[in-house]
Amino acid sequence: MAHRSALDHLLGLIAESTWADVLMLRGSMLMPAWVGEHARLPGDLDWIVLSDGVTRPDDLAPWPFVQTIDPAQHWPEAVHGGARNQMWTFEEFETGGQRPRLPPEGLHWMSAEQLDEEGYTADFVRDLITASPRTADGVEFDLDAIFEAASVDYYSDDGEYGVVEPARGIRTMLQLPWITPDGEGGKVSIDVAYDEPVPEPPVLTAVPRAAGRSPVGLLTASRELSLAWKLHWLTADQTGQRLSAAKDLYDAVLLAELPGMRLPPHLHRFAVGGDLTPLALPGWSIDGDLPGGPEPWLARLAAALPDLTP
Repeated sequence: MAHRSALDHLLGLIAESTWADVLMLRGSMLMPAWVGEHARLPGDLDWIVLSDGVTRPDDLAPWPFVQTIDPAQHWPEAVHGGARNQMWTFEEFETGGQRPRLPPEGLHWMSAEQLDEEGYTADFVRDLITASPRTADGVEFDLDAIFEAASVDYYSDDGEYGVVEPARGIRTMLQLPWITPDGEGGKVSIDVAYDEPVPEPPVLTAVPRAAGRSPVGLLTASRELSLAWKLHWLTADQTGQRLSAAKDLYDAVLLAELPGMRLPPHLHRFAVGGDLTPLALPGWSIDGDLPGGPEPWLARLAAALPDLTP
């Protein structure tokens, strides 16, 4: 229960921070909101930074994000053919129809290079924990031992729903060690994806916490998007590695069997395609343990797939 206490504490800290407006929760920590007590024990916190929160500049079209207005300005009389010596002030220069977007006063836009640097996510999380390093039941985080690693090798779509192939994207993974008053130790993982496409907007969800702790309101993936991602990952892993994760199969079955579960057309195209057919599922290889083995779970998913059609 110490691990869950640490997860719940971090979830609450992030929910009360400025990141709550730009992060979307998904994964095992969200599953209790959709399937209740049948959800498996959550292992980590899995987030996506929404594109409205962090925008990568396009080198070929850098507008409207600029640090100052002067790159968008021009000398009006020179442009209109009447150049002559004038004492123009900086503010009088026109922008020629461009609408540059400047950062708030005293701040600056982050460049792609800055965003790629390790440390940004860790610093923010470290600041949150510094203000509240201990849970109500005494689980304490070791701020000096936080470990961060960047990765570029997760599966995503390539912009065309239904096409499954690996795509490069930046993902930061944090390891946060904790210790209980009686010396038990462990660590919590936080996974933050910065540029993964999100097929539909997030929904506001009351995310349950354990041991009588109050739920927290967060932007999350919907239950439909959660299922679409699970099916997409199952297919991607089976296509690329001939082996899918048992945890993804478990979650997908529980979500697919929810009453009234239907995938809208764009999510259905994204999720159901390639090798994901009722006839193909019995031949899939599954990595990990499931109650009763993988066969009944594959059979349940095969039975649920036709009902997901919009």
